[in-house]
Amino acid sequence: MRVNPLGDVRQGFTLIETLVVISIIAVLAAVGFAAWQPLLARAEGASCLSHMRSLHTSLATYVQETGHWPQEPETDSADIDADWWIQEMKPYGATEEVWLCPSIKRAQFVMPEKDRWRIHYSPGMFGPEPSDPYKFSTQPWLVEITDMHGHGPNVCFPDGSIRQLDDLMLKK
Repeated sequence: MRVNPLGDVRQGFTLIETLVVISIIAVLAAVGFAAWQPLLARAEGASCLSHMRSLHTSLATYVQETGHWPQEPETDSADIDADWWIQEMKPYGATEEVWLCPSIKRAQFVMPEKDRWRIHYSPGMFGPEPSDPYKFSTQPWLVEITDMHGHGPNVCFPDGSIRQLDDLMLKK
């Protein structure tokens, strides 16, 4: 119970006071949410780059230990290909989570399980010779399957550098 300076006794808040507080909270939440989206996109982009660097390291380790690029079996199923890459690279530190771009995962949350991609980075195809993955410095090792970061898919090269496709196209 509160007593105001005029001696009136008041209990609780009035409807107007409650509506004002709710509207202030709603405005602050809207402003905060709008400011949060670019930060989330940048964080997901950084995480995506980190995943590609991890995959590059795993692939480079594989090539160093085995003497050749992973030779994918011939199949017509993208699911089998994805499972093969996940299992083949797991001993080299590339967990299933590393194959997934956070931005693509978030965008696909409404898709049925059968329509989801198992991996979000497509590895290059090279011959079995030890030098094949390193023959051309501009031959991509990994390419992101879609443009989720605003400047084309990310592309990872033999030296570990990662560029966005739009930036590469402008250079030519």
